[in-house]
Amino acid sequence: MSLKNDISSAKTIALKYLSHAPKSSREVELKLKEKGFTEGEISETIIYLTNLGYINDEMFAKNWANSKIKSRLWGKKKILLGLKQKGIPDALLKQVAHDLTETSELDTANFALKKWLKTKKIGLTSDKDNDSKKLMQKAFNYLQTKGFSTSVIITVIRKYNSEIEIYEGQ
Repeated sequence: MSLKNDISSAKTIALKYLSHAPKSSREVELKLKEKGFTEGEISETIIYLTNLGYINDEMFAKNWANSKIKSRLWGKKKILLGLKQKGIPDALLKQVAHDLTETSELDTANFALKKWLKTKKIGLTSDKDNDSKKLMQKAFNYLQTKGFSTSVIITVIRKYNSEIEIYEGQ
């Protein structure tokens, strides 16, 4: 096969791969490596697709982060880890981290906690202090697996506890 046909094949495979869902340039690169294309063919294909707007790591990172916040209720840590695994450069990770405000993260963590508690059909307060502490620890662990920082988790749990105390006091 000629070099021109190889590049054409690489472009076709990359376009088919991108047709399912947006991907980072690193994901496209790995897919083309897996298919046996050379570094030069891969590089030329990625430049071509970037120039056409089919690959845009910045837009991909922002959209992927927003998607994970809305659909999975992920926190900043888990989002940044996921983007790093997808090959997003550190400079872009810093930009995404900056865009994820603490206020929106608090809102997401609060919603995640309430949703989790609803599935458990429980609140964070109980007649027994021991049960309440165990429940708070479980809630803390759950939010930690979602990628929220310790400070965000503590703030959300304290807020929820104070809402319960106000409600029970009425």
